[in-house]
Amino acid sequence: MSRLLFAAARGARIQTNDRGGWLDAAYIPTADYKGDDFRIHPDDEHLQYGHISTALREMAEDPKYNSSWEHFLANSAANEFTEYFDSRQGEPDYPLFYLILAEFLADEGM
Repeated sequence: MSRLLFAAARGARIQTNDRGGWLDAAYIPTADYKGDDFRIHPDDEHLQYGHISTALREMAEDPKYNSSWEHFLANSAANEFTEYFDSRQGEPDYPLFYLILAEFLADEGM
């Protein structure tokens, strides 16, 4: 639910399921709502990701250095966890790690 609320705060259109069809919602559900009747409009799905999680997703696609503040924070967040990878089993899969971390941070609104 929090990802739905974060996306709505960023301007995403929220839809509700009305007997098999998706319609624009007249209201945004509260944080304690547990149903599956709401979704982010497919054209606005990118708004569920904040600045840091978007930077992590971009790093997973293309790991080249970028000097923006978003990429600096994304690198800092990733570096906190990469020291725990076991390098004896070959090269760790950093792009997959970046995507998993991006999804976690998107749930937290980052």
